[in-house]
Amino acid sequence: MENLDRPLIFVAHPDDETIACSGLLQRAAASLVVFAVDGAPPRYGFERKFTSLQKYSERRFLEASRSLALVPGCAFRRLRRPDGSHFVDQHLFQDLPEAFAALLELAAAFSPDVLVSHAYEGGHIDHDACSFLAMQSARTLGLKHLEFPLYWKSESGRDVFQEFRGGREDELVLKLSRHEIAVKERMLAEYRSQEGLLQVFRSSTERFRPASAENFAFRKLSDYAFENRRRRLRAESFLRKVADLEDSLKVHTIL
Repeated sequence: MENLDRPLIFVAHPDDETIACSGLLQRAAASLVVFAVDGAPPRYGFERKFTSLQKYSERRFLEASRSLALVPGCAFRRLRRPDGSHFVDQHLFQDLPEAFAALLELAAAFSPDVLVSHAYEGGHIDHDACSFLAMQSARTLGLKHLEFPLYWKSESGRDVFQEFRGGREDELVLKLSRHEIAVKERMLAEYRSQEGLLQVFRSSTERFRPASAENFAFRKLSDYAFENRRRRLRAESFLRKVADLEDSLKVHTIL
């Protein structure tokens, strides 16, 4: 994997970056992780367990700061609206233009050699929103764009972790050394609020591939229910917001 000395890792939630990119972060000379949402989705009961959604969000980003402090040369930022507020977990797709502008600003300031983000896989609505925003940002800034898988549900109902939908020959498999695995496990251990949830992910390998600009024409996912384990979020409204921003950018380019 060449020319990945200065990656910008754009992820939805705290812990996504460590699950998918810890080895990549450890091998980079300098890196920036950008988190898209506040990590505290409404209506899941986290406000009862952590006294408030704000407290839960603060807890998750404190964990992120401790985790990423284990990687030399790694910094992190959070997307913000113009008024300074953060984007709400599972609602990023409703604010794509503001999120796009915020990501462009951070990316331009950091000057990465590659933008790395989620694959479009129909597993989590924020993951797919990040995939779309990364694609548009990389295109605008002329950056190399890689994607990684996290999870999705097969047609048979099986949960699939860290494997891409649809095989391709250009997939890059990063095999971590013993030292890198040990650091990754220490990083994951800092995410105590997610304990138990992270055990389904492998630590020994990470997968990447060049992102395809055709991902968002993959309309057969239009009936997929994002996060259908608890709350059914239909893809139709997500795809409509994606199309709106695409149309807006095309008009801006013409003008």
